[in-house]
Amino acid sequence: MSKEQEFISKYSDPVIFSTQGTPLFPSVKMAQAALETGWGKSTVAGANNLYGIKATGQYTPYWKGDMVNVSTQENYGSGYVTIRDNFRAYTNLQDSIKDHSYLLLSLPRYASVRDAQTPEEQANALQSCGYATDPGYAGKLIQIINQYNLTNLDVKKKL
Repeated sequence: MSKEQEFISKYSDPVIFSTQGTPLFPSVKMAQAALETGWGKSTVAGANNLYGIKATGQYTPYWKGDMVNVSTQENYGSGYVTIRDNFRAYTNLQDSIKDHSYLLLSLPRYASVRDAQTPEEQANALQSCGYATDPGYAGKLIQIINQYNLTNLDVKKKL
């Protein structure tokens, strides 16, 4: 089994569970986790952060303020730069998965993510809402979804 298939197998159930009763697509959520971690190679310096969530904003039921400061690549329009920034640190990966859903469902800036009718629309909405600074973010998510047939997770959510 490839590292990608192992990653998908390991996180399918928690990802699907975290989207139950929500408009979030498990396929997009899985693609984000894969892209943000390099298929599990990095969870932000061991902080159990699958989604590259920065340590800003209000505390949530899943994040109580712990953080790590690490180097990251950001694109502010004139190419990539390396900066240091604070990222949320979680007790476990399940809290990271739940917190990601919590943020997408509760923050007004992600309304278009919640309104998306397809995984592709949701990926594009994430980019337009500023989830990541990578100008190719949505395209990369869609490529991962298609390459690994992650829409199967969306079907499993409905069962």
